Amino acid sequence: MDGINFFDAHAYFTRLASQNKLARQQGFYPCSCSGINSLEDVLQHFRSQKAFVCVDDTNDAAIQCRNGCWYQRRVFTVFIMIRYTLMDMKDRAAKLDICRQLFRQIHSRMIVDKHNSDGDLAYLNVEDVMVRELGEYFISGCTGLYFTLDNFEPIYLCYNEQEWTTEEG
Repeated sequence: MDGINFFDAHAYFTRLASQNKLARQQGFYPCSCSGINSLEDVLQHFRSQKAFVCVDDTNDAAIQCRNGCWYQRRVFTVFIMIRYTLMDMKDRAAKLDICRQLFRQIHSRMIVDKHNSDGDLAYLNVEDVMVRELGEYFISGCTGLYFTLDNFEPIYLCYNEQEWTTEEG
């Protein structure tokens, strides 16, 4: 499988955030984190940035056989978050709507990119994307959503006898 370019989620979503008009207008800052419990880059830039497209740099994976071929299913998580005026629920609702709009635009772009790709985006599962909105008290003064995206990358699992020895220990 040497000819396959594996999906670089951070580079891809950073590029989308920099090219999207709504993201640029609202000042969405592309960054990364190591899961929902840490959000390191968001917290580090919380005072200087007002909105974030944050890609989780860890992912879950599973090996699956589909139609006789082996694939590694990697699951990526992307957070779209924006600050709102604390204790102002109308502002929170308006800012959450911005995140919803940005997600819709990103999702539509992913569909186009996948169908125009013969490389690293060809294996994205854009037909089944889970989205969850963040609760009111997730981070004080910040609202948004996150989505998860599957990527099914071919994996080479042919047994090679030369990788093994008959000796024990």
